[in-house]
Amino acid sequence: MKIGGIAVAKSDAEAEEEFKYLVRIAGTDINGKKKAPVGLALIKGIGIRTGEICCRLAKVNIEKRLGNLTEKEIEKLNKVVTEFQKQKNLPTWLFNRRKDYDTGEDIHIIESDLMMSLRDDFNRLRKIRSYRGIRHELGLPVRGQRTRTSFRRGKSVGVRRRKAGVSR
Repeated sequence: MKIGGIAVAKSDAEAEEEFKYLVRIAGTDINGKKKAPVGLALIKGIGIRTGEICCRLAKVNIEKRLGNLTEKEIEKLNKVVTEFQKQKNLPTWLFNRRKDYDTGEDIHIIESDLMMSLRDDFNRLRKIRSYRGIRHELGLPVRGQRTRTSFRRGKSVGVRRRKAGVSR
């Protein structure tokens, strides 16, 4: 740090309070201006509520900005996020992959593992030619939504009507 052109060494307290504009947690760069739970929600597979739970497990104040956290707190958060399913006393409904197809266990996956497992699920459904798989393949709604007015793409947006007075 420079004061009036003279270099002055920072004390330990000042070095800890230095604001970090980018924080890396679980392989994701997060804006340091965001509060901890909201910043953690930018990681695929973690929402704001799960982010709050991670902060509480790591004993980090949820009102703090990510840029104000110390290196120790960031390491704790990183460890809790990457090993979320190994935490004790968490209900199984909190995990994003209950009764996994391959292992049968309740797990919580994040980032690229989540994307790969979703892709594998879709491919499995397509391969066995299930109704859901076919709907995914065609890009149509899977869960029973109406298609008369929604999910339209391309030029044909309007509904065709017969001309008045013309019979078939």
